[in-house]
Amino acid sequence: SRELEAQMSTVKAISNATTEDMTRLTDMAKHMGATTKFTAVEAGKALEYMAMAGWKTDQMLGGLPGIMNLAAASGEDLGQVSDIVTDALTAFNMTADQSGRFADVLAQASSNANTNVSMMGATFQNVAGTLGYSVEDMSLGIGLMANASVKAETAGTSLKTALANMAKPTKQMQAYMDKYGISLTNADGSMKTFREVIDNLRSGLGGLSKTEKTAAATAIFGKESFAGMLAIVNASDADFKKVSDAVNNAAGAAERMAAIKLDNLEGDVTLLKSATDGLQTAIGDALLPTFRAGTQQ
Repeated sequence: SRELEAQMSTVKAISNATTEDMTRLTDMAKHMGATTKFTAVEAGKALEYMAMAGWKTDQMLGGLPGIMNLAAASGEDLGQVSDIVTDALTAFNMTADQSGRFADVLAQASSNANTNVSMMGATFQNVAGTLGYSVEDMSLGIGLMANASVKAETAGTSLKTALANMAKPTKQMQAYMDKYGISLTNADGSMKTFREVIDNLRSGLGGLSKTEKTAAATAIFGKESFAGMLAIVNASDADFKKVSDAVNNAAGAAERMAAIKLDNLEGDVTLLKSATDGLQTAIGDALLPTFRAGTQQ
């Protein structure tokens, strides 16, 4: 289709991909268009966001299914989801071929906690790249905060400030951290994982009275951040287990959830439209040289 050709020209202009690479990318866009709720042109749009993030052809081919499945599973805008995944992967020092894992974790977190992908994206933007923590552990913390209505940028600012304070505490903060045995590092000086930090906070502060808890959290994390961190501390064991199990057993979740969303009459119609769109694209491609020859005379 002319629309797909125009969209892929944009991808080529941004990515500087070879003609051979463009054939592979266009085939992938058509395949995703025919097999998901999105059209080939929308798949091309997602490739454009990846090209803008500096991804090369193989990275784009590896990353596209995860991103499209996450958008389909979450019901959110494909362009926005592409943006979130490409930005956050870089921030978490993850590679493009890990976008499937990333998509699975976000799909699980957003369906097992009171948040969605764009809100999680906003949190990552404010906090991402923090101390080399994993996306699984960060998503657990973000999910628990979201369940207590601390979301999006607010959650990101809360985490960022809290972690900065714990990394470089004032004398008063350090006194409280020592009192309750809280730190970001192990005895040998190595960094704890964020899961270990969460466990440390829950065991160190969990058993205190409400007044003591608030006093300690305010002193360590600061006035802006203590509510978000207390949400992690106060989450029930059942809630904690639910979100933790979800993000740590996420493999295949985005694709599974995308398929479930399509497994109904409306989904059948959507897939039929996508397949028809694919067929029209194929017929159009066969005739395109003839049409172009006609218009170029």
